[in-house]
Amino acid sequence: MITIAANATISGGASVASQVTCTMFGMELNGTTETYKVLDQRQLASSPATIYTATANGPTFIRSISIVNNDTATRTFQLFSGGTAASNAITPIYNLLPSGMAVYEDALGWQFFNKTGQLLTASGMPDMGDNDNYSLSGFLAESIPRNICTETNTTAPTASGTLFMQAIYLKAGITVTSISISSATTAANGPTHWIMGLYSGARALLATSADQTSTAWGANTMKTLAMGTPYVVPSSGIYYIGFFMTASTAIITTKGNTAKTGGQLAGAAPILHGATSDTGLTTALPNNAGTITVGTATLWCAVS
Repeated sequence: MITIAANATISGGASVASQVTCTMFGMELNGTTETYKVLDQRQLASSPATIYTATANGPTFIRSISIVNNDTATRTFQLFSGGTAASNAITPIYNLLPSGMAVYEDALGWQFFNKTGQLLTASGMPDMGDNDNYSLSGFLAESIPRNICTETNTTAPTASGTLFMQAIYLKAGITVTSISISSATTAANGPTHWIMGLYSGARALLATSADQTSTAWGANTMKTLAMGTPYVVPSSGIYYIGFFMTASTAIITTKGNTAKTGGQLAGAAPILHGATSDTGLTTALPNNAGTITVGTATLWCAVS
């Protein structure tokens, strides 16, 4: 429970005005009289401003807060007590997914939900399920769990200038800020362009790195590229990491698992990996990506 003294204030702001609705429920104490009510309800402004002032007669007890994103884009919010400076912040800047919500409840803390009501985090703990996580420190998801990746030398991407796609399962609520891929035994020889990006399950481009042009990439070396705009995953499911390289002499080989025997299972919908019909690429990733032709090569990649 949040307790504020007589005449004290609660302030709030959002990343855009008139899209994020904040409702506070609680009790105002006036001597021995308890009044339970909606303390305040409004759409937050784009700059932090006072949204509730406690009465002069006694403290206010805030039992719960509901914050709803009415927009179709990810928005943020932050709450303050006693002012709007950084030193008054009582929350960090939180993300709200499109049509998502956050709820503060006494004894439970903050919980975050997507638009279907799926719980994303509770009391600061991510909904990671019961699976063991052997990924590298700071990584949020891998296409192949590191503890079972054979680190086989694979031809993914398959050819210079051809987009290769690798499926990866992402959980709702995570923010993809970068993508990592590890080369295997073949270094890039005369690279001219290489780019990594994140695609939806329908192969729509969601985030992309900058073109790395002639930046060197040695053998057995992991490269991590920042996305131009971080992407907040709206719903759990299959996404794709897209990657291509062009080079005057040789593109890299990458680490993955031992080649599949036939690829029939991997080729069933949704296709798990393979080259797309996008060839001759140079300075940018395609949006949308072309049809994937399933192959036997797999690509270890990860997001953070």
